[in-house]
Amino acid sequence: MIYATVQDMIDRFGEPEMIQLTDAADQVEVKAARIQLKLDDAHALADGHLGRVYVLPLDGCAKPRVGGWDYVAPPQLTRIVCDVARYYLYDDLAPESEVYRRFKQATTELQAIADGKARLVCPWGGDPGALADQGPASGETWHTFAARQIGADVDGGYR
Repeated sequence: MIYATVQDMIDRFGEPEMIQLTDAADQVEVKAARIQLKLDDAHALADGHLGRVYVLPLDGCAKPRVGGWDYVAPPQLTRIVCDVARYYLYDDLAPESEVYRRFKQATTELQAIADGKARLVCPWGGDPGALADQGPASGETWHTFAARQIGADVDGGYR
């Protein structure tokens, strides 16, 4: 599941800021590839925390639309990932800047979710995914393997 898109970043922070951060030389257009790279990093950070609590990938929130449902990331997760990706786009920030404060708040919120002190919520009802302690959601089978024993027939006499 994708938590945030390049368009989410533009919608939240404005096209001028995204141009400034991604096309410093020409200041002409949003360089979507640079934003996507930072979004991928932010997704990985989020998954590292969420994987302690939820089975990944998340199922998503069922958002009603005419004629059915769309499965989307929980809105709070979209905000968190956008704040982290925005921070990653900056090269140098003072700790008192708004971008840095929002990044710290986002990582604190991710940690609270990982620690079980907060949860992802779906504003339209339901759950964003199965809890990790409930086992695999897709019917997967988990296996454990014993360490391989290396004998004289494999190590060629070196011990």
